[in-house]
Amino acid sequence: GGTPQKPMPIDPKSNFQVYEAEGNARSLIHDHGVAPEHLFEENWSLDTIGNAYLLRSIHCDVAGWQTLVIVNNEFHMERTRAIFEKVFGLAPQPSFGPYSLEFVEVSNDGLEGDVLASRKEREAKSTVGFRNNTASMTEMREMHSFLFSDHLAYASKRLVKEREPVDPKALQTY
Repeated sequence: GGTPQKPMPIDPKSNFQVYEAEGNARSLIHDHGVAPEHLFEENWSLDTIGNAYLLRSIHCDVAGWQTLVIVNNEFHMERTRAIFEKVFGLAPQPSFGPYSLEFVEVSNDGLEGDVLASRKEREAKSTVGFRNNTASMTEMREMHSFLFSDHLAYASKRLVKEREPVDPKALQTY
């Protein structure tokens, strides 16, 4: 999908917003020659927890995809790993057996030192928060309840107060 940290980019030709998965799929098709029938987008999530939850519930559990390779930036990998291992380890496990997850890190090239430091600090706090919020969860229905009742990217209670600003340096990494 995107991020709750800033507005979605707009396609200058169509004036429609461009979802993160759509932009990545477009690049894979046009820049790297991947056939569209080999791409399955997930355009609904707004963050990494949503990425994992919706990937599992929309695609993996239904299509029977058991082996996954998760690629992310080095600065974001610890939290990504914690989230994906948690979500894909929750009951009920699919009839085809447990998931196999592999994680591939890409470098932080192109990020200036102070920008990277700000994002790493944000990631460290978010990782601790995720682990604390989900430590007792054992089932997908508990994750669903957390996302849509408590998580401020998805729960409607986010609409009763103004958004809090994100550190401008960390914002450059979204």
